[in-house]
Amino acid sequence: MDNIRERVSIATLQADLFGSSSQPAQIVELQLVGERLVVRGQGFCQQVPVRQIRWPHAGDSSSSSSLLELPDGALLHCRPDPLLTQWSESVRAGRQPRRGQMRNVGLALAAALLVWAGLPVAAESMLPQVPHQIDRHIGQRLLDRLDALWLQPSDLPAQTQQNWRQRLTDAVAQACPDARLPAWNLQFRHGRGDDRNAGAIGLPGGTVVLLDDQLGSGTLNAVCRELGQLQQRQGMRTLARQQPVSLLMGVAFDDFSSTVAVAWPVLAQHLPFIGPTSAGAGPGGQRIARR
Repeated sequence: MDNIRERVSIATLQADLFGSSSQPAQIVELQLVGERLVVRGQGFCQQVPVRQIRWPHAGDSSSSSSLLELPDGALLHCRPDPLLTQWSESVRAGRQPRRGQMRNVGLALAAALLVWAGLPVAAESMLPQVPHQIDRHIGQRLLDRLDALWLQPSDLPAQTQQNWRQRLTDAVAQACPDARLPAWNLQFRHGRGDDRNAGAIGLPGGTVVLLDDQLGSGTLNAVCRELGQLQQRQGMRTLARQQPVSLLMGVAFDDFSSTVAVAWPVLAQHLPFIGPTSAGAGPGGQRIARR
């Protein structure tokens, strides 16, 4: 831009101006002044921004004539002249840095987008490097928050809870004997509030929470579904997808404190009973099935 502003040509060129096919050509004089080409004819003077003119290519100057196309469609017919070549090259030289700059900006944005899009994939691929004790720690933190916000101690007698644990443990072993089930423990709670449709709630690290009033014929299926999610470490996968930097930094420096810190606001968005006012997270009505 600065180069264009500095261009001031005192010399002039003569050209034929073809405004339309129904009018004869007019003889005009051309002068390059800064960012504009001044076109002077009989009774008129027109200034056209040089960036809006279609200039002849470098190879065109060797032909018998050269054409400049103006924004309104008019044509300037010039005889070959070194001055015209100089003007054309000067305009192109002024455009090149801008084009190069825009290209570099585009490449930088594309690279940033690729990096940002690739971070969740990279973080998820590093999950094997995350100790399982981090899962258990996050699961315990989530359970503590649930106990504080929504869950209450179970109303079931201790023996009844133990009977359910044994029954479900045996049933799960029979339902999928070949599956590599994670180590899991069953916790019983009583729901607080009107939403009693949570069923089983699997938390990272292997804790599965069952609500007293949800125990019944569908309990086994709910537990198996949650154990399948736990086997795939879906809780940590969700954190890797939504907070990849914290998990990658944890792997790099063996410090997962930031991952633990963001676990609740991230995973609470998938809980069916925590609303935005109580959890500071997304809307309720979803499951934690994608842990």
